[in-house]
Amino acid sequence: MQKIMKIYGKIVEVLGLTVGALVGLIAIMITLNILLRLFGIQSISWVNEMAEYALYVSAFIAAPWVLRLGQHIRIDILANVLPKKMAFILERIVDLLGLAICLTITYYSAVATISSFESGSMIYKNLIIPEWPVLAFIPVSFAMLSIEFILRLGANPNAETTQETKTGGF
Repeated sequence: MQKIMKIYGKIVEVLGLTVGALVGLIAIMITLNILLRLFGIQSISWVNEMAEYALYVSAFIAAPWVLRLGQHIRIDILANVLPKKMAFILERIVDLLGLAICLTITYYSAVATISSFESGSMIYKNLIIPEWPVLAFIPVSFAMLSIEFILRLGANPNAETTQETKTGGF
């Protein structure tokens, strides 16, 4: 089990690095388009659309990585004033709520993705692509977020109650 968790941790890290690469790619693509326009050359029509998809994908694949690092948005005013044991219990309740929400979104987004696949839905913009690969990032991301919440629930009760942030990323 430990080996599986180590592999999973590496996958999450790779996703974080992928987000960095996508952000860099977006910057390069948009800069290229601006330079093309500046020199009177026709810009690449699909660049803005690809940048939109890259931002969309980045948001979903970064979420498990950000949660793992403890860099997610959190309001810990109450947890900071409660005794350690109560703060830990509160954290576990919030983690359970996060898990329930993530599992619900995983289920319904998987249903939507499968439905899109079965119906052959397409996205018609500059690029014409099937809808299901775009939707597929949602259930995958939320399944991974569910795993992260399960890992948080298994945390040592004697550990520090306020989430220690880890470093890493791009």
